Amino acid sequence: MKKYKLAIIGTGSLGSIIGKFVTQNMSQNYKILGVFSGRTENAVKLADEINCKAYKSFEEVIGDKPDYIVEAAFPDVLKEIGGRILANGINLIPLSVGALADNEFYDKVKETASENKCRVHIPSGAVGGFDVLHASMLMDDVEVSIITEKSPQSLNGAPILKGRKLSEKKSEEIYRGSAKEAIEHFPENINVAVAIALATTGAENTKVSINSIPGFENNKHTIKLIGKTVNVDVKIETTPSKDNPKSSALAAYSVISLLENLVSPITF
Repeated sequence: MKKYKLAIIGTGSLGSIIGKFVTQNMSQNYKILGVFSGRTENAVKLADEINCKAYKSFEEVIGDKPDYIVEAAFPDVLKEIGGRILANGINLIPLSVGALADNEFYDKVKETASENKCRVHIPSGAVGGFDVLHASMLMDDVEVSIITEKSPQSLNGAPILKGRKLSEKKSEEIYRGSAKEAIEHFPENINVAVAIALATTGAENTKVSINSIPGFENNKHTIKLIGKTVNVDVKIETTPSKDNPKSSALAAYSVISLLENLVSPITF
């Protein structure tokens, strides 16, 4: 049985979950060659825990020639390295899907992957229902929206707030618009909206509402698709990651599920 070589870029909460789970439970199919982070101390810590390399540079990651690179960093990082990964014929699994709302970058990624005979595997992140949403879109002209509800603590620091702290007493809708604009205003919070948009009507046409709910302990996403012959309503509620309240551990496990599907004789 072939064992695939894996590298992880980003060693925060999500990257750490992926690295530890793959090492402990999927070593029959995957070998983690190394991990890379802008914070060297974080990479060294995770590398010691899962017994792999702590890369000192991105060039070192590419030079190791992994079969797959998991990106668990930030949209700006993905924009910087995504094309270079694919240009080297390496398959990419990005968690910072929001970067693909940029049409120019999306087209570059698609072209580069095609030219170099590799693929971009988009995980479902902290949401789901991609299969039925995409199938529904193929049937009808549809409208797609996503309503996100998070605590003020999860949303504070977003660029659109310009330093303003959200109320701890009053609920408020802090954004309404397209997924394309949403990821610019909330680069760490709303990758899920772009993932849904890519699977359906596109980032410009997918409507997003982001809401701050004081006292709310979970992250909640309500996805609605409305067509002539099919309506879809998907609700997902998760607990924020302890180490990164802007995200959910489910995003990391969506990558793990994807990795399982890539090697399984029966896939979902």
